[in-house]
Amino acid sequence: MRKVIKIINDIPLFKKIFSIFFIFVFIPLLILSSQFISQIDFYINDKLHSQLENASNMTISNFKKAIELAINLAYTIYSDPRVIETVNTRYLSVEEFYDAYEKNIKPILQNARILYPQISQITIYCDNPTILNADGLAFLTEEYKKFFQKGGKEGKNLYVLSGLENEKPYVSIVLNLNFYEQYVPKYQQSTIKKFLRIDLNRVYLNSILSTFKDGHIFIADEEDTVYFSDLLYYNQVGRLTDLLKEEKNQTIVFEKLLSTEIPYFENWRYIVTTNNSGISKRLFEHQRNYLAIVVLCFVLAFFALFLIVNSVVSRLSVLARHIKKARKQQFESINIEAGKDEIGQVIEEFNIMAQKIKELLEKEIKYELRQKELALEKKQAEINALQSQINPHFLFNTLETIRMRSMLKKKFETANAIKLLAKLLKRSIRWENDLITIEEEILAIYDYLEIQKYRFGEKLKFEVEVEEDVKSTKIPKMTIQPLVENACVHGIENSKGEGRIVVKVFKEGDMIVIRVEDNGKGMEDEKLAELLRSIKALSSDKTSSVGLKNVFRRLELFYDKDFSFDIFRGELGGLKVVIKIPNKRDFEDAVQSVDS
Repeated sequence: MRKVIKIINDIPLFKKIFSIFFIFVFIPLLILSSQFISQIDFYINDKLHSQLENASNMTISNFKKAIELAINLAYTIYSDPRVIETVNTRYLSVEEFYDAYEKNIKPILQNARILYPQISQITIYCDNPTILNADGLAFLTEEYKKFFQKGGKEGKNLYVLSGLENEKPYVSIVLNLNFYEQYVPKYQQSTIKKFLRIDLNRVYLNSILSTFKDGHIFIADEEDTVYFSDLLYYNQVGRLTDLLKEEKNQTIVFEKLLSTEIPYFENWRYIVTTNNSGISKRLFEHQRNYLAIVVLCFVLAFFALFLIVNSVVSRLSVLARHIKKARKQQFESINIEAGKDEIGQVIEEFNIMAQKIKELLEKEIKYELRQKELALEKKQAEINALQSQINPHFLFNTLETIRMRSMLKKKFETANAIKLLAKLLKRSIRWENDLITIEEEILAIYDYLEIQKYRFGEKLKFEVEVEEDVKSTKIPKMTIQPLVENACVHGIENSKGEGRIVVKVFKEGDMIVIRVEDNGKGMEDEKLAELLRSIKALSSDKTSSVGLKNVFRRLELFYDKDFSFDIFRGELGGLKVVIKIPNKRDFEDAVQSVDS
């Protein structure tokens, strides 16, 4: 077993997969196809017969509906009191007869001929000697008595007669009208015999049979005389055998008794035929289509297998080459369309591993450089703090003295401004933590704006809106206040009218948005773009916007590239500074970001 496994392992993957395909897919497919084709004739032939039967049943159903409408019409006329009264009345004059005919018989017959296209003629026969022959009404002669007695030997009230009359074929529905009078006392003693004859319109009924497109339908009586078929012309009948001889390649599919569908057509039957060449043609088409599908499936399977194998082999080859390079400490990423399958995942993991190793090799140098940079920043901050600490205790004591004297002189507004100024100075000198909550930063902004309000009076209006969800989030100290200070200095001081500052802090997805806007005179687009480049150290101008530069630099130290800093022309007319930082970054995360 080990030798077999070793031999299999030594065979290239491409050859192994295609050998399996030919042995276990292609050869079994050929065997199954040959067996299936040998049996396909039976199944297709059975299916075609079933389709022919369904189609013919639908056509016969339509034929049946047309006959049933004619029978219903016969019963409608049969039960109409006007008809019975007209044929039973003995008339004293011709005028009296024609008045009754015009009133009771003629309208019924005319409407029936218009509404029932399956009917060619309606005639009421009776042996009333006082009536005259008219359209739809005739005297019942001895010859016609014998004619009607042919179908009524078994005491049937309604029956079907067929044959030739004046050398013309007919199929008639006959209804004995005397049966109705047994239940009407007025006519129980009547000796007048009456019959209703409805001749079927064979041309119309043949047109119904012509809707069967898959062959022909023949409806024949018990003597095999065909009275209805799509092959019959007007006034034409024929023997079933003769009609089949005239139509070549016709095969009888099945035949059934028509009486199962229409009981009055006793011993009649309908025969369904189809064309032999049509069946053979369909069988050939099905076989050809099946073979085409088999060939197409094989070609597509072969092509798909080739693509899959080529995809696997090519990616494994690339992976093997890069692994060999990695042995020589050349950790290059695989820049190909790796995909998301197992091989793609391996390539993705290799790329991650290679990138991690490269990062580990460079981490010490980058880490030391970043630590030195951060140390310099902190040193500079300490120097700046030392420079600003001109005997802070003396300064605070002096400010407190001035505030108390202002209180004694009842100058409460001045005293409050001095109090706020002292708080701001303490906050600037006592740096302590690099990160504070947004709520603490906003409180300092309120102090600053109150001082500016003392300075500008009613000229300054400000709005501060902070969502509750972000108040406890920590941000670098002195992030928002320099923005507000910049708005006051560059936006409000140079404004002649009322100055307005709007500060908003809110969540936007996974980010916190800080927006400071004023209604100052604003700035032209070119100068605004140059200012933004200067802040982001993309310009050589190092003298302008020191406060905004410091804010951008501190955000860069804490958040690396996970923040945005933009300046726009605001809706209030001045400038709008928008900062977006990650949401809920605590102190440890920030330190980790700086260290990395």
